[in-house]
This record gives sequence, C-alpha cells and structure tokens, in this order.
Amino acid sequence: MNFIDTHCHIHDLEFFNEAAAQQALKTAVNSGVQQIVCVATSLEDSKRAIAFAQANPDQCVATVGIHPHEASNLTLEQITSQLEELDALAKDEKVVAVGECGFDFYYNDKNELLERQEALLRGQIAIARKYGLPLSFHVREAFDDFWRVFESYSGISGVLHSFTDRPVHLERAIKYGLSIGINGIASFISHSWQRDMFKSIPLENIVIETDAPFLTPHPKRGTINTPENVIYITNFLAELRGEEPSTIAKVTTANAQKLFNL
Repeated sequence: MNFIDTHCHIHDLEFFNEAAAQQALKTAVNSGVQQIVCVATSLEDSKRAIAFAQANPDQCVATVGIHPHEASNLTLEQITSQLEELDALAKDEKVVAVGECGFDFYYNDKNELLERQEALLRGQIAIARKYGLPLSFHVREAFDDFWRVFESYSGISGVLHSFTDRPVHLERAIKYGLSIGINGIASFISHSWQRDMFKSIPLENIVIETDAPFLTPHPKRGTINTPENVIYITNFLAELRGEEPSTIAKVTTANAQKLFNL
C-alpha cells in the first residue's frame, strides 16, 4: 500500500533535529509513504518547510502559512507585513498549499483575538486565491466564525485539518467540497456519535494525516508521532467502516494527489 501524509511537521527543528527528521523520513518511505506535506505554522516555519522540501524533493512538499495561535504575538501591522512575506514564499515550486490557517479560541479569549485571527485568515485566503492553491484549515471552537469568513468567498478548495467536530459542520464542509483530514485522534475517541460520524464521511472526501509529532494514533500512543503511522490511521478507518485497508489507502492517496496537485 502507498500513502500520503497530508499534514506533518517533520521539518520543525523544535521537535525533530536533522538526524531524527531524516530517520523518520527514511522509515516512512520504507513503510509506503510516498509523499509528505510539510505544513507550516509561522512565517519562519514556512521557510523551514520549503527548505526541507527542497532538500528532500522526491518525498516532500510544503505549505506556507501562519497558525491562528500566532495572532497572540502579532499586531495588525505585523500581520500585514508577514502576509506580504508569505505571499512571496508562496511562489516557490515546492509549495502546494497555504496554511495551516483559521480560527482557534480554545485557549485564548475570542474577543481579544478575533480581529487579528480573522486578518490572518483572510490574508492567507487571498494568497491561496492569487496562486490557485488549496488551503489547510485549522478550526477549533470557532466554526461559526470560520463559516462566516469562508462563505464570504467562492471557489475555495482545501482541507479541514484534524476534524473531530459536530456532524453539522461535517455536512457543511462536504457541501462545499472540502476534504476532511483524519489523524490519530480518530483512533482513540470515545464518543459513539464521533465514530458514527467518521463512518459516514464519503471516502472521496477523506485524506490521511499524522500531524506528527503530535496526536500519535493507537496503538502507538505515548510515543513521538512520525509519518509512517499513517498505516494505523488507515487500518482504524478500514475496521470502522468495514472496508479493506488497501481501498482506504488507494482512495485517500488519490484524494491527496488531486487536492494538492501532486
């Protein structure tokens, strides 16, 4: 079976030194992971993602993006400046998407951050539209604001990264043709309604991701997540949905290739 890890932070030196990143990449390739999307979370991280993809051109591609958490550390003027720099980075041939971007009010006060998070999101949507790129959306405790912004545009493609929210938001995402990123969280959820929801997602809308080094799937919980663990997410979905792992792998890989133009 072949896989694509559609959301990974293997390039981030905060979590992987160079030797560890290369070992994780080698192990992933030997496990059937044919490509890895190195997803950026800040302006500097976008540069690292591109550099890592350039250094490993056969296995890796990159996104450029500024995570909503970054809004806590930026003024509106700094956001404008960083978006200009991000626009320039998006021209690189290894860049296949913009993000991860969106809204996240799980840890911080919405009233304090809404304006800045929205400025970041709208700016990154503009960059994606300018270059015809999909977006990697990070949305946590914020779907009302996300849909308000999303629905003010047309023709946006992308993926809801690490989706675990309510079926009503899943249905809305499917209506707009968004991909649904499934990662290790799905393998250790306890609510029956969430398991039923994962069963109901059209396979044509699913892409597999690890979010490594985070969200290690069962049965590897307690260890650092790495891209080869896509197999456990694939096996979980296959068992849950009553489908063959090879079918899950084949269709989700094709979905990723289409979404990111790989």
